[in-house]
Amino acid sequence: MKKIRIGLLTEIINGHSGSRAPLEIGKHLAILGHNVTTYAYDTMRDVETEKNLQRDRVKIVTFTQNKTPIIGKYISAVFLYKILRKDKPEVLIFAGTLPFFLAGKLSGIPIIRLFMGIQLDALLENKSPDEKTNIFDTLINQLGNLVIYLTELISFKLSSKIVAISKFAAKQGERLFSRKVDCSVYLGATSLLAKNVIQTPKKYITVISVSRITPYKGFHFIINALKKINSDKKIKFTIVGSQPKKNYIKYLKKIGGEMVRIIIDPTDGKLAKLYQRSDIYACGDKYLYFGLPIMEAAQFDIPTVSMDLAAAKELIDHGKTGFIAKTPEEFRNYLQILIENDQFRQKLGQNAKLKTLFFSWKRCAKQYEKIIKKTLQ
Repeated sequence: MKKIRIGLLTEIINGHSGSRAPLEIGKHLAILGHNVTTYAYDTMRDVETEKNLQRDRVKIVTFTQNKTPIIGKYISAVFLYKILRKDKPEVLIFAGTLPFFLAGKLSGIPIIRLFMGIQLDALLENKSPDEKTNIFDTLINQLGNLVIYLTELISFKLSSKIVAISKFAAKQGERLFSRKVDCSVYLGATSLLAKNVIQTPKKYITVISVSRITPYKGFHFIINALKKINSDKKIKFTIVGSQPKKNYIKYLKKIGGEMVRIIIDPTDGKLAKLYQRSDIYACGDKYLYFGLPIMEAAQFDIPTVSMDLAAAKELIDHGKTGFIAKTPEEFRNYLQILIENDQFRQKLGQNAKLKTLFFSWKRCAKQYEKIIKKTLQ
């Protein structure tokens, strides 16, 4: 296949949370030999992520976001439009907000939308369990839902092709926007290497959970489950994430006490060490459209216990690579089973590691390569 000029509209050059997915896709398309350029704002730039992209010959184009309230991003989109008209990529992969999409659409370049699901109730979902809501909050939340839906609808309807990150995400998109998703392509499992970790006898079982530190990720739900476990073993819960909500952090520390450790924005190397020193991955994410950390943890022989939410069944083989709970009681029981049974936990962890072989970025990029070819034809 000939080299294709591919533009990646991703807004942020950062390896944390959902920002990693489009960057990994672009990186591995470059490894396949294509000319990939990432377009993003010059804020929240992660040096390590930039170096990794540049090492694999991904070109990075950044520009300053206009700070004018409400219309600032749209003003910036005019500048992006001019850059795209000048660079002339043959196809765009979009994973951002509406202004970036409009710049790409107006440039006349075919757009493949990376659909990672839609989150409604943004205001209420971000409130800590101990925060009260009022009628005003509810009204603002409903208005926010309308804005979110309409902006997502525009890019969903006007993209050349739609690629979802899971079958669950595909079904949600088709239901909400009445358009057939072209295909679902699973993301890869990022390889994280732990260096210079001295293995010492462990005095406790470590449960880990990684994501943006916001209430709908369910960290408080996990803490409450762990507190109800009756075991002779000491349990530690490590929360790792980015973009923390201050009130939520305070709440987690209050209910978790000494059992909880919170790590903010670790490097990939530090994250790898945290995985290496952990035993169980726990997930209470209400919007689990894929779950990169589940796959990352599995590479370190760590099984997962998750609530039966969103795409959990697509990532976890119940009873083989972890457990999927339908109730809070089941969630607690499955955690207790893995805490008490070392050999069984290790067996499930080994099975989980084998499952990650299916979720590779190379495979993901090759599927995108086929989609790009069909788009250009």
